[in-house]
Amino acid sequence: MAGKNIDVAKREKFVNALLAKMTLDQKVGQCFTIHWGGSMITPYIIDAIEKLHVGGLRVTPFGQNSRRGKHYHQSLNYDYNYPKNYKKAKQNLFIPGSCNYVSPEQYAEKLNRLQKIALKNNAGVPLHISIDQEGDISRDFSYGGIQLFPSAMGLTATGDPKIAYEICKAVALQLSAIGITNIHSPVLDVNSDPRNPEINIRSYGDDPEVVAEYALASMKGFQDGGLIPTPKHFPGRGDSAIDAHAELPVVQGDMDRLEKIELYPYKVLIREGLESIMLAHTAVPAVDPTMEISTVSRPIVTGLLREKMGFDGVITTDSITMGALMEKYGVGKACAKAIEAGCDLALNKTEDEFRDQGFCELKRFVEEGLIDEKQFNDSVRRILRMKYDRGIFERQGLVDAEKASSSIRDRKVIEIAAIAAEKCVMVLREEEGVLPILPEQKILVIEQQILAGYAGNDIYCHDKVFNEAMYEQSMNIIGLDTKFKATQDDEAFIMQQLKENPDIEVIIATNYYWRLCPNNNSALIKKLLAMGKKVVVVTNCPYELGAVAEAKTIVCNYAATRQSAKATANVLYGKTKPQGKWPLKKYQMPVISKPLEANGIFKAAENEVTGVVF
Repeated sequence: MAGKNIDVAKREKFVNALLAKMTLDQKVGQCFTIHWGGSMITPYIIDAIEKLHVGGLRVTPFGQNSRRGKHYHQSLNYDYNYPKNYKKAKQNLFIPGSCNYVSPEQYAEKLNRLQKIALKNNAGVPLHISIDQEGDISRDFSYGGIQLFPSAMGLTATGDPKIAYEICKAVALQLSAIGITNIHSPVLDVNSDPRNPEINIRSYGDDPEVVAEYALASMKGFQDGGLIPTPKHFPGRGDSAIDAHAELPVVQGDMDRLEKIELYPYKVLIREGLESIMLAHTAVPAVDPTMEISTVSRPIVTGLLREKMGFDGVITTDSITMGALMEKYGVGKACAKAIEAGCDLALNKTEDEFRDQGFCELKRFVEEGLIDEKQFNDSVRRILRMKYDRGIFERQGLVDAEKASSSIRDRKVIEIAAIAAEKCVMVLREEEGVLPILPEQKILVIEQQILAGYAGNDIYCHDKVFNEAMYEQSMNIIGLDTKFKATQDDEAFIMQQLKENPDIEVIIATNYYWRLCPNNNSALIKKLLAMGKKVVVVTNCPYELGAVAEAKTIVCNYAATRQSAKATANVLYGKTKPQGKWPLKKYQMPVISKPLEANGIFKAAENEVTGVVF
């Protein structure tokens, strides 16, 4: 855990000496976490380290934010008044897409190379390497057989915080071995609104005490496994039916309500040694009546989080290019104003000149006194302390690349992955008596495709893991897949298979929720039900977004992973019993189906989005 065996006097002497010799450019750079998508080391990432002196990287399997792409489906304004004679850093100009397969050893070697570049150019300060690996489909490293786990809500469904601790420790052991230092988890949002398209099963539940209990166990697991956890999204994103990537959510209610619900998990974790927090892009009128966005609101960042709640760790923004913030300020000013409000790190996931704009604007704010010099130095000092306390300076950010798979292959890690998958599978509804499936029954399996970058593309993780798990139970199966939301061609092909195979007895269809693809196969499933077909829905989401209200048989496994696919198939065929516990207190378990409506059930959702929301 951070703080254990730390000689504070020695640390402060080291940090202050380092801070004294750093240039302004190096200090400014430390306040940025920038995006490195994929696994290719290009001039753009080297320039970001050497020229912009960035403090850290946020790694993902996608290079989605190049100048040829859009930022959360919006085109941003490239106009900016750069300083005289300023030469922009090199840019990524590739068509957005997923990276090639990379082994843990190869990835560790790449990160080591980037760390060595940073050590030579940034006053000897290594990079912090951040990642999203929340569980389920939120997995920014899915290669080389890395053990994957259920969502946060799935952890609650195990009914045991000790399992949550072991899961998160296993996640941390695997990631720290390849060179990751920070994880943007756990999610502390209390999912009060079951329609929430952004948080949903990423939350531990809808009760603040439950969220705090499981998040605390997760935090300690991450810490004991060697990562710096960064809970999110302060002060709360659970009570909302809109997505902050596109619009500005508003946290309603008075201060008393905030204290009891949204802020409660943060208070618990801060008392227990929390090192870092990520902000939400939201408005909180009870704290800031001006309705300023929390990321750039001094009353929220400094007044509430720093002063009232006493948090002195590192505060980072969420991805800075989300909708409402960009409409109001643009990238450069948003980055600078976030630091002015009291943040320490700006998460700038662009791969083009918007990185330059953030850097130049923050430097201008410091030079012109728009940010207090002491406050600015304190932000850099907190970042350096974070790296010191976690031993990043001691090992210079480097790992033994040859041992990058050691934790992935560890027997205990493999065991906890299997246990986690088994412990959270639930049968939410069974009204037709179709379970268990018998091997001699002819079954049609319909599986949604997971986007390539999150599917690993190896024998351990790929986009047909559910079909594979079902084939292990029986070969009397017609297996097929669709896009995450079935296209018209997908539907036509399914209807053709049903016509050609009238002896199909049961259809088993996945209907996963995924915040990056807002629409799933609910409409397809309703169409099949209206045809009188027996349909078993397999979902990762207990809400109606995944658990189709009209379906008579629903199995919830909380994860579209190989481990959960196996556990689900075993339950479907009666090899094992479902062990999951209902994780919600305010939202009742949907044990009874609703009748199909006569009209309008196949219409596309009004909020349908084409493509992927990054």
